[in-house]
Amino acid sequence: MTDKKQVRKFGCVAFVFFGILFALGVWRQKPVPTYLFGFLFMIGCGFILLPAALTPLYEGWIKVSHKIGLIITGIMLSLAYYLVITPFAWAKRIFGGRPLPMRPDRNATTYWIDRSEPAQSRERFFKRY
Repeated sequence: MTDKKQVRKFGCVAFVFFGILFALGVWRQKPVPTYLFGFLFMIGCGFILLPAALTPLYEGWIKVSHKIGLIITGIMLSLAYYLVITPFAWAKRIFGGRPLPMRPDRNATTYWIDRSEPAQSRERFFKRY
């Protein structure tokens, strides 16, 4: 069950956000944004004034926006992987070798790397922030 307070809070955000976009559409004299954002502005006003009556619309809006968010997240992560991470990995392999050994060294007794000094001072462990 959706709380009226939650619907009103969403209505306030929609009222302000779409109200600003509606005002910009009126100011720029663009009919499509004016009508679209004016309609959404009025729905935001309805969420504030009649939260119980518009709860099904709110729940539908949240479900649709969740699905859109899943799709956009998948697209953005795929783009980041294939357009940023993969080219840098290829460049690293071509120009700088591999960051980790990919095959075990049969002659090595251990893979431990000794340090001459600690990675962090002892004081940082006690006062982290």
